[in-house]
Amino acid sequence: MCKVYGSPFQEELCSFPMCGIDRIAMLLVFITKVSSLPGYNISQSSFDRALNGPQMALDDDQVSCAVTEKGVNEYWKIQFNQAHTVKGMLLRLRGGNFSVEVRNSSQEIADRQICDLIHLPFDSVAYSVNISCKSAVPMDVVMISRTNYGSLTLCDFRLRVCDILCELCILENTCRHCDDYHYGPNCENNCSAGCVPGFCDEVTGECPACLVGYSGKQCQLKCK
Repeated sequence: MCKVYGSPFQEELCSFPMCGIDRIAMLLVFITKVSSLPGYNISQSSFDRALNGPQMALDDDQVSCAVTEKGVNEYWKIQFNQAHTVKGMLLRLRGGNFSVEVRNSSQEIADRQICDLIHLPFDSVAYSVNISCKSAVPMDVVMISRTNYGSLTLCDFRLRVCDILCELCILENTCRHCDDYHYGPNCENNCSAGCVPGFCDEVTGECPACLVGYSGKQCQLKCK
């Protein structure tokens, strides 16, 4: 078992199959304080008062909060100076209906991902919310928006980030990478001997090119 470190919330565990472990590079997903990440800008749609600005969601104090005025589509946003591979986030948020969106500012708006839609029933209650993005996303923008009428009150914001870029960040809170010669969910399959230059896609097993005498997406067909 491996632990996810760095959270003020209850400790979480992650696990992985023990067979074939030498074929897999396992990378922890860390719950990260934003202050430990290099370079970011924060903003929100409006201010309830000056003391409740966007920085209050990042001050390590779950009593102080970033608070907007009441309205529809009120938001809190953070933009980083570099992309991070995000598995999800932990929020301390007062009640309402919200969307949590991540995107890469260098991409088209259509490429943005809604990680979750949240319904928290009581405006006066602060909830601890665990958000999971269905696939780990290289992004530099996170936006939390209120989708019904009311103010957005965000008291704590922490990211789940993979320690390096990782396309196989999975629900067990690990990043998984196969070595150059295996593919599949647990890296249980061998890349075809017909692959050039000897490795294949770690998810699909497809080869970038085939040796002479082989064909197919995985170079698995030997010509006669």
